[in-house]
Amino acid sequence: MSRLHTPAQWLRWIGRNTKRLVVLVLGFAVLGAGIAMLALPGPGLIVIILGLAILASEFVWAERALDATTSRAAAAANTVSSKKSGRIALAASGLGLIVGGAVVVVITDGYRLVGATVMLAGLIGLATLLPQVQKWLEAKSAARTESA
Repeated sequence: MSRLHTPAQWLRWIGRNTKRLVVLVLGFAVLGAGIAMLALPGPGLIVIILGLAILASEFVWAERALDATTSRAAAAANTVSSKKSGRIALAASGLGLIVGGAVVVVITDGYRLVGATVMLAGLIGLATLLPQVQKWLEAKSAARTESA
């Protein structure tokens, strides 16, 4: 009785593990960029969530981390946007980021990408004021409260 694998079995094994390796490298690269954006200009938390979402497509631990991260982010956003003063501050900061990023894009040559990511962060901030996003934030925040 032979214990050798067929070429088809080898190809399946290589394909399955290559996909996991690509997801791992890409996910950690995006996650690292998001962590860097916490200190640098850009939508750091959104990029961290994107990196975890990429990793969650292949790894259960990343799926758990993604659930915890989105729940915490939703609870924080819900806390800010539940008050009128928070919504005003969010709108003002979002508009300020968009205008500031646009100025950087127009005036500078070497920092256009920075300006564009600052504008993106402002758009994301403004998007949290949309009614559909508010409903999602409230639901996600309530789910976090129930599971805690």
